[in-house]
Amino acid sequence: MIAPGSRLLPATIPFRFLTAALLFHLLGWTALAAGAPILAASEGGLGLPVAALHLMTLGVLTATAMGAGFQLLPVAIQADLPAVWPCRLASWSLLPGIPVLAWGMMTADLWLLGIGGSAVALALLLFAGIVGLALWRADTAKPQVRLVGRYLWASLACLVALAVLGLALLGDFAHGYLDDHRTVSVVHLAVACYGFLGLLAAGFVQVLVPMFALVAPQPERPVTIVLVLAVAALALAGVGAFVPAACVGLGGTCLHVHGMAGLMRRRNRRDLGTSFLLIRLSWAMLPVSLVLGLLLALDLLPARGGGLFVLAIVVGWLLSLVLGMLQRILPFLSAIHAARAGRRIPKVSELGDDLMLRIQAACHVGALAAVGGGMALDLEVLIRGGALAGAAGAAAFIIYALDLYLRIRALPRARPVAAKEGTIP
Repeated sequence: MIAPGSRLLPATIPFRFLTAALLFHLLGWTALAAGAPILAASEGGLGLPVAALHLMTLGVLTATAMGAGFQLLPVAIQADLPAVWPCRLASWSLLPGIPVLAWGMMTADLWLLGIGGSAVALALLLFAGIVGLALWRADTAKPQVRLVGRYLWASLACLVALAVLGLALLGDFAHGYLDDHRTVSVVHLAVACYGFLGLLAAGFVQVLVPMFALVAPQPERPVTIVLVLAVAALALAGVGAFVPAACVGLGGTCLHVHGMAGLMRRRNRRDLGTSFLLIRLSWAMLPVSLVLGLLLALDLLPARGGGLFVLAIVVGWLLSLVLGMLQRILPFLSAIHAARAGRRIPKVSELGDDLMLRIQAACHVGALAAVGGGMALDLEVLIRGGALAGAAGAAAFIIYALDLYLRIRALPRARPVAAKEGTIP
């Protein structure tokens, strides 16, 4: 059991997920570059583009959500996790399951699809159980804890639906029992991105943005209204009413982005670095993704509209947000764990090379623009070039993380503070 009041997990728990996320980020862009001819020629079905998509959604977004979530959740809701071993078990199931599932999607191997999909589903359900038990013990008398808890409960409900829908889709490839595979796939995408990942992110940003920007959190009422609209939109999408779902979701999104913009105007820390450039990009791409979804539901987009919608929601919104937050979370957690290990607390200048982060951010923006342009114009070379730019950015982020690790390892041991006369040493 985790000792009561001890809310810092062993370093191996969060960092195994975050390290895997950085590697899957590189693999995802590389798979998309290799699958550019398929992406430019057709839509749907198994293959490299679908494998690349799941390397991003599961390998980067979900792995980051679990790694950062396990560490940040006790702080956000001020309640300890029930135990450490389920976190390790979730990692043993998720991290090997993702490449097996992706390989099965790439090769259309039904056995690998089943094995990888089952392992990932097990990890997701373990995550839901761990977070649910922690939420059950949280002190909801505190407004901020109550607010975050509402978002996380809604996210967990979507997570369970996501696991069930994902297994149903994988089974349909083998047995063909779904009447409309495409519609179920769209619902699966909406529940995964806007539901599980989106609501989880929206809950944690209520804590992370005020912490990093040094600003008071939002009032409870407008944030709750956003949650109600988001849940209503997801319910409408779940029954196939995509047009009203997009309209309701767009209303909630505008309120959410307006609230985040208000925090940025009131912040006390003016220089937020490249991380918040990516985070601001994510806030801009969230309504863009819903507008594309609405146009797609109204059949007003060209043949490549579906791909543009997926790109906007996964790369434009979620990946931009996660990469921006990772630029802050990695050095933050590294400094905390260095202090826990008895090393001197590092200065900001000792926490890595900002040049690598600027390169990573520039490559991400370039990749988003190039791949989007390549999809719109049906240009394979532009898609491949954008994916390779994304891979270069992923490599820069890995170099930054390695440099950060070496810097932390090189920190000297903290000097013990001499005991004052009359005090207990």
